[in-house]
Amino acid sequence: MNAFAGLFHRDGRPARHWPGGGIASLVSRGVRCAIDSGPTILAGAGMEALDHEKRRPGLIVAADVRLDNRAEIEARLGLPPRPVLPEASLIAALYERYGADCASMLLGDFAFVLWDEATQTLFGARDHFGVRPFYYHASPRLFMAATTIGALLGSEISSAIDEVGAADFVAGIVGDAQTTLYREIRRLPPGHIIQVTRDELTISRYWHLAASQPPRDEETAEQFRHLFEQAVSCRISEQAGVLLSGGLDSSSIAMMASRLRAEAAGPPVPSLSMTFDTSPNWTDGPHIKSILQAGRFAPHFLPTEHQDPLQELDMILNEQDGPCLAYNLGSSRRLYHRARQLGLPRLLDGHGGDEVVSHGFGRLNELAMERRWATLLREAHGLAHILRCSTWQAASPHFDHIATIRRFRQNWRRIVHHAHPPRTSPNFTTALVAPDLVRRTDIGLRRAATMPSRSAYQTEQQRHLSTLTSPQQPYAFEVLDRSAAAAGVRLCFPFYDRRLVEFCVSLPAHAKLDNGYPRASLRNAMAGLLPEQVRMRRDKFNFAGQLGTGMARHRASLLTMLDAQADMLAPFIDIDVARTAITQFDQSMANDAAPLFAAYRVASLGRWLARRSRPAAPRAKFHIVHAGG
Repeated sequence: MNAFAGLFHRDGRPARHWPGGGIASLVSRGVRCAIDSGPTILAGAGMEALDHEKRRPGLIVAADVRLDNRAEIEARLGLPPRPVLPEASLIAALYERYGADCASMLLGDFAFVLWDEATQTLFGARDHFGVRPFYYHASPRLFMAATTIGALLGSEISSAIDEVGAADFVAGIVGDAQTTLYREIRRLPPGHIIQVTRDELTISRYWHLAASQPPRDEETAEQFRHLFEQAVSCRISEQAGVLLSGGLDSSSIAMMASRLRAEAAGPPVPSLSMTFDTSPNWTDGPHIKSILQAGRFAPHFLPTEHQDPLQELDMILNEQDGPCLAYNLGSSRRLYHRARQLGLPRLLDGHGGDEVVSHGFGRLNELAMERRWATLLREAHGLAHILRCSTWQAASPHFDHIATIRRFRQNWRRIVHHAHPPRTSPNFTTALVAPDLVRRTDIGLRRAATMPSRSAYQTEQQRHLSTLTSPQQPYAFEVLDRSAAAAGVRLCFPFYDRRLVEFCVSLPAHAKLDNGYPRASLRNAMAGLLPEQVRMRRDKFNFAGQLGTGMARHRASLLTMLDAQADMLAPFIDIDVARTAITQFDQSMANDAAPLFAAYRVASLGRWLARRSRPAAPRAKFHIVHAGG
């Protein structure tokens, strides 16, 4: 585990103590002491080793980092491979030579702050995709940054609610990569650096996700497999396990980890799987079994039937420093705690496989623009099973590229709308937000900006880039990081290796959707490694059904809570729409899941608001070391 924190008195006051007890909340993540230097205090798990190193007086780094290109950095700096320098020391050496450009030379997962005494500058950076969190508070007199919101809230930073952040949560969206639920706390976006002096604060982007030159078709599978193997190899360790759901992503990681461990003559890879044996819709069991038979694993299982999504809500609110948009987080956190019980401090997670590899749905647009109707119908026929619709329903929207069909449909819709005006019903997103809050936050425009483009002219690559650069991606990493850290576990995400991501984005549409199979590049690369029944599976288990079953048991108590807390909730939610959501949500998930998710957000918000008036628990004391000795 790892974390960082930094404080800078921008008015020049000496920093001799950390306000409040917030920094002590990072002890569980490995932070043991802090170092002060003039107007700053920095804390991180590697701080003591860096202080002894004293590579450069007046240059201190506090980092939460996992580097994949250590050898490249050492070669660039002319450093010998022995002795092995702490990763924070490598960052300091890069900064000493290259300044702010150092962030662009790092490959891996990182968030850090660095104090440069010579220029009186606090410098910080966050990795390319936001795998490691970076929160900060800035005022004319004070700048603070930390791995967690809790470290800042416990350091006498105001916990006043940010109206935009609250409206985003109620509507169920992540509107941008900077807003939080707290007015005085912001997030540093992925791929950005921040530089703070007494007079200025600047945030700038150091990296853009862009497509590289695509490989030749015959080389795609081989190159994908090489990069994927590299990504897993960088993240696997002797004490690492894998999360195995039986899906394409987790199974690919598990089989690659098993092969790498076997080649190194290591022990079997510990695997951890949730089971839903009493759920008639759970189809992952046979796929998990086939993976366990094909590789070398030490399997562990966690039965997850009859879960209560509200039973752990207080613990989730504690861990997340407030409500969050993660409807099935209770199941995940139980996996993390089980992993820790098994002595697994690191887990490889298939999160992000869908987004990185891409389903390739944008190819249908490209086929329509090229007037390749026969191929479009063939691909749509294959997708129909996955989308749970007919071939015509999958293909039909793309025939709007034919002007005659487009005009006919437009006229027909006008006729039908005039003859039978549609009945309005709440959308359970922006409609759930209190009307006054809607007007003050422009939540409708914010939601529209987060919605996938419906343009019939959007290419697959444009769609892919839009998904990967969505603010939803770093938000998800932040939620997962907090939940796993509470169990003492570090998550690693092989699919979010920068080299693999850039490769996937560069692929043409036909390498992503082929013969009706989405994510074809991964399927082809895993030929010969994954069992065929897993490699070519089309279905996917919907975990949200468990949420619906659990929430249904609380329907009456949720309505009681809504009435009892109406005055507290009314500034944030439309009480009538909330009541409709709670009354109407379908526990089977056979219909629209929007009212179910809305009901969960109402429950989370109500519990959080009720807790805010309670006094905070006292924090442990924290030792600060003077940089001068």
